[in-house]
Amino acid sequence: MVTVLILGGLANDNARHLLPYLVSLPPTERPAIIRVVDKPLVIPAANAYTAYVDTACREAFKKGTQEGIVEYVQGTLLTEAMRTKAFTLPDKHGGGGKSFDWVFDFTGEISFEAPEAVHVERTLQLALLLGAAAVKHKVGAYVRGIPCFYRLRDDRTGKVGDEGTVSEPWGTMASWHHEAARGLAKLEGLNLVLVRRAVMYGPFTVTGLTPRVLIGEVYKFEGDKLEFLWADSLAQSTIHAADYAAALVKSASWAQSLGSRSAILAAHTEDLPSTLSSDAPISSLLSHSPPPAKKVDEVSAAVFCAVDDCETTQKEIASIIQEVVGVKSGFHGSVISGFAKLNLGDVVEDANDKHLEGWSALLQASDPPISTTIPISPSVPADVLAPHPIAFSNAALKKHTGWAPKYRLNKEIVRETVEGFKREGNWPNAKPRSVSQPPLPVY
Repeated sequence: MVTVLILGGLANDNARHLLPYLVSLPPTERPAIIRVVDKPLVIPAANAYTAYVDTACREAFKKGTQEGIVEYVQGTLLTEAMRTKAFTLPDKHGGGGKSFDWVFDFTGEISFEAPEAVHVERTLQLALLLGAAAVKHKVGAYVRGIPCFYRLRDDRTGKVGDEGTVSEPWGTMASWHHEAARGLAKLEGLNLVLVRRAVMYGPFTVTGLTPRVLIGEVYKFEGDKLEFLWADSLAQSTIHAADYAAALVKSASWAQSLGSRSAILAAHTEDLPSTLSSDAPISSLLSHSPPPAKKVDEVSAAVFCAVDDCETTQKEIASIIQEVVGVKSGFHGSVISGFAKLNLGDVVEDANDKHLEGWSALLQASDPPISTTIPISPSVPADVLAPHPIAFSNAALKKHTGWAPKYRLNKEIVRETVEGFKREGNWPNAKPRSVSQPPLPVY
């Protein structure tokens, strides 16, 4: 049985979905130990958590700790002492004389508004330190998740992940996670695989599709029509949370079976061009060990895209939201979309202000009233609303690992997601405002 280390990811849709997947595996496939290391306080026996941990993940923590296969370690991985503690196996599994078979790295700043300096430390520098620790401890496979905000370079046609294509991220957050991936890819002795996930959906997902469904709830509450920017044909590749977890596991197993960095790169590789205009933003780290990848460095790594077979577009998403929420939906014409493209920052700011105003009223009108501190929100950053297709290919993941998606995006799964949040008390249930109240302006 394998030993597993999960670094970070409780605050987003990574560790919270991977842990229940691993714990639910048949006894013959279940890991011998799963250690999760992150900053929030987690005490499964007392049901005490200082970050959002959904019902399914709490059950996995409780079951796993009772059975002795799950261990949680609280701390910041920026300190050397915590990295050493994280990477050292428990004595009964070999202690310092053995290493973890699989490491899943979900660290890095996830705020879209974080300044560059924060990303340099919390995303890039932390990734390099963890990668160096993984090499030192000789882990079997190192899998890092990367965001969905990728498009083909030079706006070429095709899909991200197609053989021979070169992709690049957009937005500050994704760009720094990309630079972190480039730095890891340079490390000799690191058996690295990058897994680029599509737009997430499924029970207890707080990113991906969920904020868009919540926007539909706001417009229904206000009695307005939900109109999307850009064309209905805009690609929005999707992935169910359980299929994403399975892809991570298959990727780790594949990398470990090959046994070395050179064998992994010989089997499958994708170029990772720099997003930097110069080396100035990373100059403070160039003298560190290990240093980040410079702008001129040619870097490549094994990259898989975790995406279902649905070929999802905005049209399907709009249709599902309309059916699940009961809000009328449609698409803005080319004139409004053209204006938005030229003024995206202002349009997103105005839209989020209005969405959150309606959201606050919707939560207060629910029975019972719901706090605004719940883990889900209709706020959508500019990176998500950018007019770029998210069009991914899963061909390489299928070919090399044998992975295949089990789920397809449909209204039943989205309804299941809504019902799961409702059972937790995290989904609004207010009836639409009366027609006498002023409606929310639509953008």
